[in-house]
Amino acid sequence: MFDVPPLAAAAVMIDAFPVACFATDRSRTIRYANAEASSLFGSVLGQTIGLHIEAVLTPASKIFCNSYVYPLLFADGCCEELALTLVTQTGSRVPVVANARMHGSDFVLWSAMRAEKREKLQGEVLRARNALQGQTRALELLASRDELTGLLNRRAATHSIQTLIAAADEAETDVTVLLLDIDRFKAINDNYGHDAGDNVLRQLGAALQSTVRLHEVVGRYGGEEFILAIAANDELAARSLNQRVHAAAASVSGPGAPVTVSVGLCRRFRSDAPVLQEVVKAADRALYKAKASGRNCSIIEQNGILTSFG
Repeated sequence: MFDVPPLAAAAVMIDAFPVACFATDRSRTIRYANAEASSLFGSVLGQTIGLHIEAVLTPASKIFCNSYVYPLLFADGCCEELALTLVTQTGSRVPVVANARMHGSDFVLWSAMRAEKREKLQGEVLRARNALQGQTRALELLASRDELTGLLNRRAATHSIQTLIAAADEAETDVTVLLLDIDRFKAINDNYGHDAGDNVLRQLGAALQSTVRLHEVVGRYGGEEFILAIAANDELAARSLNQRVHAAAASVSGPGAPVTVSVGLCRRFRSDAPVLQEVVKAADRALYKAKASGRNCSIIEQNGILTSFG
């Protein structure tokens, strides 16, 4: 081992590295090699010391080192991810991925890993990363979904509607928000039990999910309330969604009387650009009016005026 105090002090630890580590002097003679390097060169520990580095490189790797690696080392002080081929003492060729760094002005420190080992390690890292990404996506999906209906939960639906509004503003398009409530839902729970109520919620959630189209969002807002949004300048598109909402409710097979919903709407004109919270408040006022007007109907608030939206 050459007499460089920092390396000498770390020699015991470096010798245990699972990566080949060796050092060459100014004459490119190997002055230190750990156990992994000696094994890579096909010699016993200690016999590698004194070998010229060109004795362990193929002719192509020698040319590569002389024409590229050493000039870059002297200019920048390091070279990374070098594809070299070593020649063992038995004549076998071993492709490696190597890194080199200047140590002072006299020594070059090298690390090398068999290419197949590196590829295996990269494959394991890639598989681990993919598994982690899959778990992350699963957790994100779980965190964004309502457990009972499978729809977006309130937080995720609000975020999606905000994203829809941002895209609509870019496209100079209006957004209509619908807030709906299942009529007499408490009576379903009281008369037939919460399992029956949950079944109604699941059915309605599935029906609403199947009816939404591009540029439309649906989510469970809480309790028996659901929220939807559509980006469209044409009022007919909002009317179509409103009709589909009532049809979705009519498709639910609940106990007792047919399932109906009351709907409150608010159209957000791009020229007004109110925040989503204000739009939802307006839709909620319209929903309250729909409930007070006998249920199973739709009311829209536009410019502070509540009108029927059949």
